[in-house]
Amino acid sequence: MNQYLKDIIKISWPIIIGQLGMILTGFFDTLMVGKLGTAELASAGVSNSIFFFIAIFPLGVTMAYATIISILQGKNKTTSYSLLARDSFLITMLLAIIGSICIYFIIDFFYLFQQTDEVTLLSKPYLKLLMWSLSPMLVFFFAKNVTDGFSYTLGGMTITLTALGINVFLNWVLIFGHFGFDAYGLNGAGYATIISRIFLAVAMVLTMLFSSKVPIDFGSFLRSFSASYRITFFKRIIILGFPTGLQYFFEIAAFAAAAIMAGWLGAKELAAHNLAITLASLTYMFASGVSAGASICVAKAHGNSNNRDVIEYGKKGHYIGFITMILFALIFLLFNKNLAALFSEDPEVIYIGSQLLILAAIFQLGDGIQAVSVGLLRGISDVNIPGILVFVAYWIFAMPAGYFLANYNIGTPYIQGVNGIWVGLSIGLTISAVVLTYRFYYLLRTQ
Repeated sequence: MNQYLKDIIKISWPIIIGQLGMILTGFFDTLMVGKLGTAELASAGVSNSIFFFIAIFPLGVTMAYATIISILQGKNKTTSYSLLARDSFLITMLLAIIGSICIYFIIDFFYLFQQTDEVTLLSKPYLKLLMWSLSPMLVFFFAKNVTDGFSYTLGGMTITLTALGINVFLNWVLIFGHFGFDAYGLNGAGYATIISRIFLAVAMVLTMLFSSKVPIDFGSFLRSFSASYRITFFKRIIILGFPTGLQYFFEIAAFAAAAIMAGWLGAKELAAHNLAITLASLTYMFASGVSAGASICVAKAHGNSNNRDVIEYGKKGHYIGFITMILFALIFLLFNKNLAALFSEDPEVIYIGSQLLILAAIFQLGDGIQAVSVGLLRGISDVNIPGILVFVAYWIFAMPAGYFLANYNIGTPYIQGVNGIWVGLSIGLTISAVVLTYRFYYLLRTQ
């Protein structure tokens, strides 16, 4: 096997498994909550969309930590690791506090999302529980991206899979009422999420500080808080991390807006959207993991000023992303009805969801390629222009197109209603994939 492929796969596969563990938490939440009824399924969908609408910016900022560490490794600046970890932690906690405050106020103004009365009633207490899980989730991603930057990705994978098992078990106990606990319904999923994310944060921080694979120990990390502030990484984190956070924000905000628009159409449409987006998010984790692995490889080569390796890692990253997403597209096309039926027993929800999965199959390729391209551009520290391009793709093209197709008759019923929203998303993903990929190779050719 080509060495570039080996390098990306070696780093990426534990990231993929770990990210699958994270998204499978939402998958099993949706699967188990769906057994409660359509309103609960719809409420879980819109609440998680709003939560990640707020969480995605700080989560995107943490992605930059791995890139900065990889660049430092390429430049052999090994004495700065603890200082970078300190500054990364401080920024993470500040963003966690701001994000939690935002969610708190959103709950009071939930009526602005114009959901049905039943969905609103169920969503508000569940969203409040998700708010309490934000800080531990971001601490987990802080520690995980620091360790990933040193190419130690197995630790994060193991911890995430363990947390998945904890979450599923607690869901079973707290949603349906077992071992003497009350059946908390949808809120039971919220309690389970808080507990599992606290476990994630504690276990990942301990791994970062005590693993021999990571050159940051507890003592050096603790001492960094009293060390001279002559050397700080705040500026570099802001320059690289904030545009990265905005890229993810523009994309996830578009999907959150799509969930809200689906809710305007009715609870069944929102439930179908939720099941389809849960499955599409599951497959996206493969492309996202490849993106993270390729970004780390590219950042090290870029830090070492090795343009040839940057190009080769880019090509191989796109190759892996392309093949992977084609396979998932075929699965969605062949088994769309079977997959939709996993989440609901309502025939109408299953039918709408199966149609959305056909559209999800169509945008798999664009979704995968643009995810890899974002990571590659981050690896060469190009984040500002890509952020603008992502904004244009989703908010100038995708969302207006989705709103128009959802609400106006253009002569074909297949792309009306919630289907129209998904056609708009497909347009945005395709545009994003084309322009970001072109930019990566254009920049390398002109250097």
